[in-house]
Amino acid sequence: MKPIEQARAEVLAAVEPLGSEKVSIWDASGRILAVDVAAPESVPPFDNSAMDGFAVRGDDVSQPGSVLEVIDDLPAGASPLVEVGEGQAARIMTGAPIPPGADTVVKVEDTDSSDGTVNIAVAVEPGTAIRGAGGDVVEGQAVFTAGTRLTPMHIGVLATLGISNPDVYMKPRVAFMSTGDELAPVDGGALEPGMIRDSNRPMLKAMLEDAGVELIDVGVIPDDEGVLRSALDEASKADVIITTGGVSMGDYDVTKLVLSRDSGVQFWKIAMQPAKPFAFGHVGDALFFGLPGNPVSVLVSYEQFARPALMKLQGSKAIFRPRMEAIADEDLVTEPAKTVFVRVWITGEVEGLIHVAKSGGQASNVLSAAAAADAFAIVPRGVETVGAGENVTIELFTSPETMETNDGR
Repeated sequence: MKPIEQARAEVLAAVEPLGSEKVSIWDASGRILAVDVAAPESVPPFDNSAMDGFAVRGDDVSQPGSVLEVIDDLPAGASPLVEVGEGQAARIMTGAPIPPGADTVVKVEDTDSSDGTVNIAVAVEPGTAIRGAGGDVVEGQAVFTAGTRLTPMHIGVLATLGISNPDVYMKPRVAFMSTGDELAPVDGGALEPGMIRDSNRPMLKAMLEDAGVELIDVGVIPDDEGVLRSALDEASKADVIITTGGVSMGDYDVTKLVLSRDSGVQFWKIAMQPAKPFAFGHVGDALFFGLPGNPVSVLVSYEQFARPALMKLQGSKAIFRPRMEAIADEDLVTEPAKTVFVRVWITGEVEGLIHVAKSGGQASNVLSAAAAADAFAIVPRGVETVGAGENVTIELFTSPETMETNDGR
């Protein structure tokens, strides 16, 4: 059996980012930057007020009780027309430019104004409540690096800089399908004897949407070599093909029967549990991932192989889910010949340490335990039991990627 580390390294070595394109900032959320971004201008572009109040000279308000002449009124968006001199003040709103001569803002709550004057009730330090030009970002400053996945906050920063069409990597087009005569549609009514509902395809669709790719739903393909060959040929127009089922050793594992004649696909037995059978390679120009048929095996193999590859294909510098150390609340008994991914939920935190316990049954068909889980507890090869109270590495498969490609996995 192939060690999971070797298999993952071989998969990632076969993946290179796609080309780039410019997109509207309105459509850029979740996309991955293809170039470094430097600030074309400073943010804010001018000194402005951090609050509603009065712009004054600091020397005039060093003591409480100053009475100043109000010479201007500056709402946000206005441009100052006069300079604030000794004994003078300008009424100012949050975000409005600081007028020449002023170096301090007194908040309106500390003032009393009438008849063209303002009484300053408190002493105020020079520079108070002024947001300096470039206080957030300075013109020319490196802001984001290529490979950054754009969150709503990144979008906001790009907008403040006037970058309306960022350069991002292209989305991979992913064709996905379930295979098997036993699969019934989710909305197909009562099940016929021997049939099960196709849970893999809806789950896979949701996982792929979360990865930010373009989807081509090929549907459910029966165990018919001709039909499957035709479906794969059509799907090969995409960048990536992902199938579920048919990659094991059974007589009716049609995916393997069809693609074993194709030198572009290799069928591996990986030293992991669940998800030992796995296929990888190319069908035409498309990358091919053949995932097992059991739904938990689909989840684990997708997370360990397909998703990191999809993130790298999009140019992301973060392709792996975060890992951390935790304490097992119960014995985790596993198969020592394999790396085992135990579905666990976080039970709490004690003295700064996360504690975890199994979220339910661990058979590869028990998807409900995966739905209840927060993470995989990863028990490495050679370890049969992680005892209650012992450390175990967990992978938070419900969290965004945080680890770079050189993470060492």
